[in-house]
Amino acid sequence: MSISSYRPGVFSSYTILPGYTGAVEALGVGVIGAFGLSDSLPHTYRRGDVIPAGLAQAAEVLFAAGLSEFAALSVASDAGAAGYTTALAALNQAASPDLLAVEDGSQAVLAAVKAFVEQQAEEQREMVAFAGCGDIASAQTIAAAVNSPRVVLSWGSPVPEGEEDGVPFLGAAALCAAVAVMEEPIVSLTGQELAGLPTLEAEATWAQIDALLGAGVTPLCRSGDGVEAVRVITTSTSLDGSPNRSFSPINSILIVDYVMKALRQSLAAFLKGARNSAQTLSAVASQVTVLLGELQDRGIITQYGAPRAYCPSTAPEVCVVEVSFTAAYLINQIQIQAQIQL
Repeated sequence: MSISSYRPGVFSSYTILPGYTGAVEALGVGVIGAFGLSDSLPHTYRRGDVIPAGLAQAAEVLFAAGLSEFAALSVASDAGAAGYTTALAALNQAASPDLLAVEDGSQAVLAAVKAFVEQQAEEQREMVAFAGCGDIASAQTIAAAVNSPRVVLSWGSPVPEGEEDGVPFLGAAALCAAVAVMEEPIVSLTGQELAGLPTLEAEATWAQIDALLGAGVTPLCRSGDGVEAVRVITTSTSLDGSPNRSFSPINSILIVDYVMKALRQSLAAFLKGARNSAQTLSAVASQVTVLLGELQDRGIITQYGAPRAYCPSTAPEVCVVEVSFTAAYLINQIQIQAQIQL
């Protein structure tokens, strides 16, 4: 805007900056199950592709959430833990998904899934797996046995359009897709309708829902014309044998993964020709400070300590960066305490 300096008046100019700073693309999703496909190799399916009949229901749920593609691998109906372990490795090598939806929600298979995703996390390939169970008592038992911040077990059997029988796996697939398209790891899925799920085969009572949540199970419930999760939690209810629900909310592990990935990506550029010097160490610490400040401004973390960067004398080629931060914790409940006089 060009304004003559001779003309009296009050004028303004401004620049609009986008306020959205979340994920540009959805997280990668992989699904494994007995889909009856003749090919046992991983395949990527995109919106508009011809989907095999055995995979059609899951694909409809995933695409309804907004995914543009997903990777899938079919296993035998009696694959068991060993078969799923092999399939997980093959799918990971082919597609490297961030999230997994597993059709078999049995304790043995989920134990194998837990071992796989936790091993991947140690190798800086963070993953979260989702599975479903249609029996309340079994779901509680399985969740207690699995007890992992990287495994989500849902209860509820969504009924596909035009069908009579519910399919627990579709609930897990819907939760997986909902997490995949989250704009930020601090977005709450509580009360959010899950796309592609018209109804449930059965509804749990309040007491049953409380028991499921206490056991580390994510209950699904009917909501209007659809289905929603009462609260999305992981199966993590204890650490080192003591009750601890720090990693119970799904957002806790999502935030930790998000921050650690952001730190790795931010510092990767320093590996190109970086020297063991005071200037480099100061630049690394400054870069981390800026990133943590941005994450705090976005509400992903609530506070952080001053980072420290140094090269130990025993390994001068290694730059150690010490960081500390507090992940944001979502409010899940509001209690009103009133003093009333009549």
